[in-house]
Amino acid sequence: MLLALSLALAIAAPPALAAFVFRVGDTVYVDGKRYGWEEWKKIRDNPELRDPQPVAAAPVPAGPRAAACTTAIYYDEFPSEDERFQCSADLGMLTRGQIMEKGWKVDFVEKVPPPSDQQAQSPRGMPLFKYKLVISR
Repeated sequence: MLLALSLALAIAAPPALAAFVFRVGDTVYVDGKRYGWEEWKKIRDNPELRDPQPVAAAPVPAGPRAAACTTAIYYDEFPSEDERFQCSADLGMLTRGQIMEKGWKVDFVEKVPPPSDQQAQSPRGMPLFKYKLVISR
């Protein structure tokens, strides 16, 4: 009798599905497939959705992905917000605000000392540097 009851329950019970689920921020990986968080919540809550389309990767912006921007003159402290930097990759002269508006982020700031034949101190007695921003998208 116990064997018959166990066999009946095994046949009548819905199949159990095991999936490897890994979440990173708003991205969810399920058995090697990539989904957005909202899409995964819909799939998780509605098991009838079997094969949803994976989230498309964000488009890569055209043009350069990295550049360097350097001040034209030497400063004894970091330049003000309205100071323009000469940027490589044909970006031209940009302020820090314009760099951010165009979708760039500052990865590194380097202080470049003057050559030995130039004045190394400001009238205030502070060391002079050119500032170089390494930027990327």
